[in-house]
Amino acid sequence: MLRFGCFVFAALALLNNQAAAQATNSQCLSASQFASKLTAALDSLHLSEVQAINTDIAQHCASTLSPDIEVIADAATLFTFIHRRNNGDSAQQAFNRLLLRDFTSLPRRQQAAYYHLMALYSLHTGEYKQALSISHIISTELLPAAVNAADDMAAINLAVADIHYEIEFYQSVRELLLPLLTHPAHYIRVRAASLLWHIPQTQQQLADTLAVLDDYSALPQTLVKLHALEAIVRQALEENDQPAAQALLEEAYLLAEALDAKAVLIRLYLLETDNPPSPHAVEQLLAFSANQLSLKEQLPVLKLEVERATVSQNWQQATATLQQALALNQELARNNALAREYAGFQMVSQARELEQARQQSRLQALAAEQQNQQRLIYLLALVSAILALAVLTLLFVKKRKAAVHFEKLANTDGLTQVLNRRAIQLFARQVADRSKQLGQPFVVALADIDHFKTINDTYGHDAGDIVLTEFARRTNTLIRQQDRLGRWGGEEWLIIMTHTRLDAVDGLFSRMQEEIRDITAGEHKLTVTFSMGAVAG
Repeated sequence: MLRFGCFVFAALALLNNQAAAQATNSQCLSASQFASKLTAALDSLHLSEVQAINTDIAQHCASTLSPDIEVIADAATLFTFIHRRNNGDSAQQAFNRLLLRDFTSLPRRQQAAYYHLMALYSLHTGEYKQALSISHIISTELLPAAVNAADDMAAINLAVADIHYEIEFYQSVRELLLPLLTHPAHYIRVRAASLLWHIPQTQQQLADTLAVLDDYSALPQTLVKLHALEAIVRQALEENDQPAAQALLEEAYLLAEALDAKAVLIRLYLLETDNPPSPHAVEQLLAFSANQLSLKEQLPVLKLEVERATVSQNWQQATATLQQALALNQELARNNALAREYAGFQMVSQARELEQARQQSRLQALAAEQQNQQRLIYLLALVSAILALAVLTLLFVKKRKAAVHFEKLANTDGLTQVLNRRAIQLFARQVADRSKQLGQPFVVALADIDHFKTINDTYGHDAGDIVLTEFARRTNTLIRQQDRLGRWGGEEWLIIMTHTRLDAVDGLFSRMQEEIRDITAGEHKLTVTFSMGAVAG
C-alpha cells in the first residue's frame, strides 16, 4: 500500500512538471517573431531590449529550443558580450555555434546583423583575418543584393563600416556612411555620425557630422545616444572646452553605467588617462580582466600597469609587464598588416571573380556560334594579360609606396619631422644648380636658437625637445611652399628660399621672431629668441 501511494505521488509530480513545461513553452514566441524583435533591437543598438530577448528565450523556450531560436539567442549573447563584456565563456560558445550555421535562407538584414556581430567578436579576440572574411561576405554577397532596398542597404552599410572602422579602412567608412547623414531615420543618421566623427574628414564633412550629433538629446536611452555623447565629449576636449567636456563626460558616464555598457566605459576611462590622468579612471581600467578587454584596449592598460609598478619600484613586475606590452604591440602590428594585406587580396579576388563571371557569360554566348571561337581565344588572352598587368601594377605601386616611405624616413629628422642635414644639403645643391642654369636668385639662411643649452640645463631635455619641435612647426607655417626648412644640427637650422632676394629675409626674420617668441613647455612659459644670418646665391 505504501509503495502504491509513492507511485501515485510520483506520477502526479511528473504530470505537474509536464503541465508546467507545456505552460512555459506556450509562452515561447516563434523564431520569426524573435528574429523581428532582435533585428529591430540590433539596428537601434537597444542593449536592454537585446538582453530581454535573451532572457525571454532562456525562460520560455529552453525545453524545446529549436535551431532557429538558438541562432537568435547566440546572436543576442554576442551583442551583449561585445557591449557589456560579461559571460565571456557563453559568448565564445555562441560564436563557435554561429560559425557552423548557414544563414543563406535568412533575410539579408538578419544575415548582415549576425555576420556583423561575428566580425566584431573576431576583432575583439584578435582574429583579424576571420573578421575580414566575414566582412567580405557582407560586402560581396549581401550589399549588392540590397541595392533596391533602402532600409536593408543602410543597415548593411553600417555593419560593414563598423568593421572597417575597427581595422582603420577609413576611406571605406566615409564612402559607406556619408550618404547616411541625410537618412530619414534619426537613429541611423546618429549612428553614422558617431562613427564618422572618429575618422579624418574635411571641414565641411565634420560640420555636417556635428550637426547630426548635436541633436542627440532627442534619442532614447540606448547605445546610439551613448555613442553620440562619446563623440561630442571628444569634440569638446579637442576644442579645449573643459567645462562643457566635463559636463558631457558626466552625462556619458551616467548613461553608460545605467546601460552597463562596459565597452564605452572602458573607452571613457582610457580618455581620462591622458594628461593629467584620472586616478579613478586608472583604478577602474586596472580592475578589468584581460578577457574583458580587446587586444587594442589591453595595450594602454598594460602601459598603466608598467607605470604603477615603476612608481612602486616593483622593477620585476614592471619589466615583465613591459615585455608583455611589447609582445602585444607586435601582435597588433602583425594583425594590422595582415588585415590590410588580406583586404587587398580580397579586392583582387573580387575583381577576378567578377571578370571570371563576365568570361563565363561570353563563353555561353559564343558557344552557339562556332565561327567566333577564334575571337573568344583572343579575348581570353587579352583579359589574362590585363589581369596580369593589373597585378604587376598593384605590386609596383605597393613597392613604390614603400620606397617613398623609407626615403622619407631617411631624409627626415626624427624629432622635428623636417628635413635632416643630409636632405637639406641635397636640396640646397639642387637649388644652386638650377640657379646657375636659369639665373634665378635664392637665399640661404642659417638660424641658431639662443641659449638653447641653458634651456636644456634649466628645464630639462623634454622642454628642449618641445622648443625644437615648436620652432620647426611654426617656421614651416611662415615659409612658402617651395621653400625648405632643415635641421642643420642641434639647435641650428638651415632655410633655403628659392626665387628670393636677400632683402626679403628681414621680413621673414621679423615674422619668425614674433611667432616663436612664446613657447609653453609643460608648466613653463619660455621666451625663445634666435639669431639668423643669410647669404644670397
